[in-house]
Amino acid sequence: MEETMKYLGLDVHLKSTVWCLLEADGTIAEHGKVATTVFGLRGLLQQLKPHGELSAGQEVGTLCYFVSDIFNDCGVKLLTFNAYQLRMIASSRKKTDKRDAYWLAKALQTGMTPHPVYLPSGEVRELRGLLSQRQALSRERVRWRVRARRMVQAAGFKPATGGSAKVTKSIEDALSVPETLPAYLADGVQRCLRMEKALALELKQLDDQLRQRVKNSDLVQRLMTIPGVGEQVALTLYATVGDISRFHSARELCSYAGLVPSVRQSGNSQTLGHITGEGSPRLRSVLVQAGHCLLWRCKSEQSLPLKALAERVHTHRQRRKIAIVAAGRYILRTAYYVMRDGTSYDPNKLRTAA
Repeated sequence: MEETMKYLGLDVHLKSTVWCLLEADGTIAEHGKVATTVFGLRGLLQQLKPHGELSAGQEVGTLCYFVSDIFNDCGVKLLTFNAYQLRMIASSRKKTDKRDAYWLAKALQTGMTPHPVYLPSGEVRELRGLLSQRQALSRERVRWRVRARRMVQAAGFKPATGGSAKVTKSIEDALSVPETLPAYLADGVQRCLRMEKALALELKQLDDQLRQRVKNSDLVQRLMTIPGVGEQVALTLYATVGDISRFHSARELCSYAGLVPSVRQSGNSQTLGHITGEGSPRLRSVLVQAGHCLLWRCKSEQSLPLKALAERVHTHRQRRKIAIVAAGRYILRTAYYVMRDGTSYDPNKLRTAA
């Protein structure tokens, strides 16, 4: 007798996981709660094994990698979804852990699920973790510098504006004059500068690890052949995209990154708005920086065909920002073909403005 498919919804939390199992016709077969541990989740799968084949789903969160690895080791495919895109949960007026688990299972049973979230493994997952750590260190370093600057400003001293090195130098100059700052403010500023230097050292060590990964990755080095793409942009592209085969076209990749304009269409009326802003904010940020570098910094002949595509948008001064975003989108489209075909950047293959 052929086994029918069962649908398992998981509402994962740090201490416990609430689950709900539905039959093929949508009726509740079982529900309960287990500890969010290796033994607890493995025990749940052993308990549900006699029920037959399972289709499981969870919301994206801090523990999504942990739970997904356990299910994959046990031979059960687990899909991960963005909670904001699950309309059954987002529009529910009564929101509890049991209801969330039930609606996850119900979405699987009815097929009304959004596109599942991509969970990488191996090198891509490690690279994502390292880039997240670098982003956190960089932001924290800036916060300590801003604290030191505010303390100096509180004493009536105006530090220099501009680059980080220039600001730090002006703060150190203020400390060199004893009459400039009161003792308690001077101690606070020195403490902030020590924290900034310690974070800068940690950031340098992390950059060395990332630089070594650049040397060991042929794909990242090929991405760096695109004008405007440096180490950080190439690493972020590789870590965010992961498996390029999950995108059918360059347009689909740009939509995934949120760099395509929003569309409102009704009847004969169609309006193009701002970019959708979907996907990874970090990827959009580095692509915009790469687009700025392409338009205003790249002077080589290799960059001219790619730059010409974005310069078509820059018809007047008010469209400067739009042109930078367009340049980032063209860089991403070029990166798609570099990753898909296993080649390097070739300006002769681009459709120039001419």
